[in-house]
Amino acid sequence: MSWRRAVLGAAVLLGWSSGAFAQLEGQAVKGFRLPEYDEDGKLKQQLYGETATFLADGIIQLTGLKIEIFHKGEVTARVFSPTCAYDPNRKRAASKDHIRVVTEKAVLTGDGFAWNGENEQFQIFKNAKVVLDGSLDADALAPEAASAAVPPAAGEE
Repeated sequence: MSWRRAVLGAAVLLGWSSGAFAQLEGQAVKGFRLPEYDEDGKLKQQLYGETATFLADGIIQLTGLKIEIFHKGEVTARVFSPTCAYDPNRKRAASKDHIRVVTEKAVLTGDGFAWNGENEQFQIFKNAKVVLDGSLDADALAPEAASAAVPPAAGEE
C-alpha cells in the first residue's frame, strides 16, 4: 500500500472535516475501501471504489462503486454503479448513472440514485425495475453475477 493511499484512507476513517479534505483536493487513490461499524462494533456496511478522487468540498468522487450491506455478519445486499459522489460527513452517495442492487431474492436496477448510509435507504430516480426470483441464491451476491444481465421478468422479452 502506498503512503498516499494509507494517509487518505486514514483521513476518511478518522472522519476529517471538509476543511481537512480540502488539503487533499485532487488526490486520487486506487482500491478505496471505507467500512462502517455499528455501536456494537459489528460491520454494518462497506463502500468500495476502484478509484477515489478527493474534491475541495470534502466530497469523494468514486468510480467502480460497490456498497456491501451487512446483517448479522452476512452480506445481505450489494450495490453497483459506474460512478458516484460520496459525502463522508453526511454518509450519502448519489449518481445519475445506472445502479444495480443485488439481494438473495431480487435484483433492482435503475438510472440515478441517492443513498443515505445513516438509515440505509436507497432512492432510484428513473427506470426502476425489480426482478423477484426465488431461484437467485447467495451466488447472485457475487460481483461477477451482479454484473451479468438481469433475467427478463415473466412476460418480458
